[in-house]
Amino acid sequence: MAIVGSELKFYQSKVVNDTTSNGGRISTTLITSGLSNSWWPNYTESQLAAGATQWRKSFLRIDNANDYVGSNCRIGLRVPTVGADKLYIAKGTQTDIQSGTGTLALCGAGKLNAGVVTGASTITVLVEDGAVVIFRTGELIRISDQVMSVVGGVVTVNSGNAEVKVIDTVSTTGSVTTLTMTSALSYDFSATNTYVSSLIEESTVTGTTTGKVVTSTAGTFTEANMTVGNLGSLYQVLTFTFTSASAFTCTSDEVTFTTPTGSISSTYAPTNVGVGASYFSVDPACWGGTFAPGNTVVITTIPPCIPVWEKRVVGSGTSAIASQVRTLMVFVES
Repeated sequence: MAIVGSELKFYQSKVVNDTTSNGGRISTTLITSGLSNSWWPNYTESQLAAGATQWRKSFLRIDNANDYVGSNCRIGLRVPTVGADKLYIAKGTQTDIQSGTGTLALCGAGKLNAGVVTGASTITVLVEDGAVVIFRTGELIRISDQVMSVVGGVVTVNSGNAEVKVIDTVSTTGSVTTLTMTSALSYDFSATNTYVSSLIEESTVTGTTTGKVVTSTAGTFTEANMTVGNLGSLYQVLTFTFTSASAFTCTSDEVTFTTPTGSISSTYAPTNVGVGASYFSVDPACWGGTFAPGNTVVITTIPPCIPVWEKRVVGSGTSAIASQVRTLMVFVES
C-alpha cells in the first residue's frame, strides 16, 4: 500500500493574522481545498491603493493511518497568479513566526520564455520580478506543459509532459532568468503553455521527536523507541514527572490527556479522541536506569508535516483583482 492523495492535507498554523506573531506551530484546523477565501482573503481597497505584503503559514501533513513514511517530498507553485499580484512559497520551521521570515529561500513559478527541444540543457524563464530570487544552483525545478483536470480530488493528466531537473547555473537579466541544467531534457516544450517551478524539497516526512531533557541522577530515556504516529500526533512539549521509581504523570503544553498517568513497565499511549489514534506511544524499552520521585523527562513530539510559508505581494495603485486560483503541487513517494 502507499500514501494516497486524499491523505495529503494542509493545516493552518496556530496563529493566522497579518502581524509579526503570524505562524507558529501546526494547528488542527484543516484548510479546505477549492473553497473560495478558505486561505487567502480578498484584498482590501486600502491594500490595493498602498500595496501590501502578506504571509500565511500552512503545514503539509501526511494523515495516513498505517504510519507510512513520506519520501522525496516536493512542493511547488504550478503557475504564477493570473492577477497583478505575486505569490511565492518557502520552507519554514516547525515553530517560526512571521518576524523570522526575512531569510527564507523563496520558490515560485514562471513561464517558459522560449521553446526548447529534446536534448536541450538550457532554458529561459520569464519571471514576475527579476529582483526576487526563486531559482538557485543545486535545487530542483519542474518543467511542465501538462493539461490536467481534477474531479473529486483526483488529478488526471489529460495531455503534455513534465520533467524534474537539477539547476546547474542561474543568471537573470531583467525579467528573464537563464537556467542551465545538469542533464538534458527528454521532451520538447513550447513557450505557449509551459511553466517552470522551483520546488521545496524534503527527503523524509515522518513523526519524530526533539529536545529531550532528562532530569535524573540515574534514569535514562531512549527516544528511538518512542513512536509518533501519523494521525493522532501533535506538535507538543511533553513532561513526564515521576511519582515513584516506576510511576509517572504526563502533561502536555497543548492538550489534557484523558489518561495522564503511566508506568515504565507498560506501553503509555494516550488517545487523541478527535481522530481515534494515539498522540504517541512510549514503549517500556524507552526507559532505562533508575528513576526517583520528582525526576522528569521533557520531550517534544513533531507530527509528519512540512511547514510551508506563502508570501503574497501586491503593488501600490493596483486595480481590483478578479477571482483567481493558486495551485500548489505536492509529490510524495512511499
